[in-house]
Amino acid sequence: MDNYKLTHTIIKIAVENGIRYIQDNPKRGVRNLLDLGEYFASGCFQKSFFNLAHEMLNNEDSSYYTIIENAVKNINHDTLTNFGINMGYNSFTYGAKIIRENEKTRGYTIPWVLVLDFREKNVNHLAEEEISDLINQGKNFGIYSYIILINKNNILIDLSSIIKNNGDCAFIVTLNPEIINEEYAKEISNISNLCLLINLDDLDEHMSNIDLLKKYKCLYGGYFYYDCNTYSYITNGVISDKILSMNSNFGVMIGKRNCSHETAIDADDYILDSRYNNSPVFILDFYEDIDRVNKIISDKACFLSIDSIGQVNFDELENKTEYNIRTNSLKEILKSTD
Repeated sequence: MDNYKLTHTIIKIAVENGIRYIQDNPKRGVRNLLDLGEYFASGCFQKSFFNLAHEMLNNEDSSYYTIIENAVKNINHDTLTNFGINMGYNSFTYGAKIIRENEKTRGYTIPWVLVLDFREKNVNHLAEEEISDLINQGKNFGIYSYIILINKNNILIDLSSIIKNNGDCAFIVTLNPEIINEEYAKEISNISNLCLLINLDDLDEHMSNIDLLKKYKCLYGGYFYYDCNTYSYITNGVISDKILSMNSNFGVMIGKRNCSHETAIDADDYILDSRYNNSPVFILDFYEDIDRVNKIISDKACFLSIDSIGQVNFDELENKTEYNIRTNSLKEILKSTD
């Protein structure tokens, strides 16, 4: 057994035991998992994360204990284990090491996550083989995290075989609640490396659909597109209340293209503060948190998205380039960013 498989096996056994222990003694169980994470932490990102986590959880009344306890109670344990390991170890530790080695030898920056922007339906949509090939190219560079934006484009079931076949990767998929039904929720519950983000607009009209995700113990949170006119929904608690109403404790905020730079900075400042202020909801900023992790792993930001016909975008979702994954390899595309 090679070193990766051995380490992965040890971590998986320890995490499974840790989750069971959290059920009986939440606070002690969480601390045990943090100690485990620190033991396997090898880079600056991992060590800084676990130091910060310990600092936050020194407060016995920290809301993060409640968040973690709720997750263990409400989410399938296989999903918690596999998604958590894929993100925390495969992406942030094992993958990060490969990324840094590739950057050193190749001389260009590599993102830790690829964004697949499949929100628009297209007749000439990337085929399953093309998407699978892209992910294989990504893993060769050390990329083990993938965000797929589908929103109203009802293609998650079509993508499920790709997600399952890449069981060592963490997949985050955004979708609108109206496309969820019993069959959908049941299928999703069998994909242990998948996290859903549900559109928080018009959520009230589709709470019965969200109940299906809860019924099948899926891992899900919320997402919200904001601009200068709707930024206040983040700061006044409206978004947090929506997330809590669907029995979740985390969400991702995505700045629209028309959002001013000043508003984006204010939103990120608020989101960062909320993490230290014992908020019952853990909020992430789509662009800023992707950049934050990139800068820790690579010392430089690198955002790359690919749409449903293979068009490549740099820096943000709508910033199109002349590159296309159908005519350019991922190596050629990444090399062009520096």
